Amino acid sequence: MDKKHLDTNSKENGGQYDRPYWKRAHHDWKFWIVLVLMVLAMGIYLGTEDLSIRPHGKIEQRVP
Repeated sequence: MDKKHLDTNSKENGGQYDRPYWKRAHHDWKFWIVLVLMVLAMGIYLGTEDLSIRPHGKIEQRVP
């Protein structure tokens, strides 16, 4: 068996990728959607003071 027949990813056999996905990921639209959502989630997390419901600050508690 010839090596050309085993290489299904070569351009001669109709394959379109000659590099691994992690090297060409920034050309994929799914990568950019995930990146935008991740940055948005980090911004929300930081902007809401760690997703806390109660405000952070000095609240004086009176002890009877």
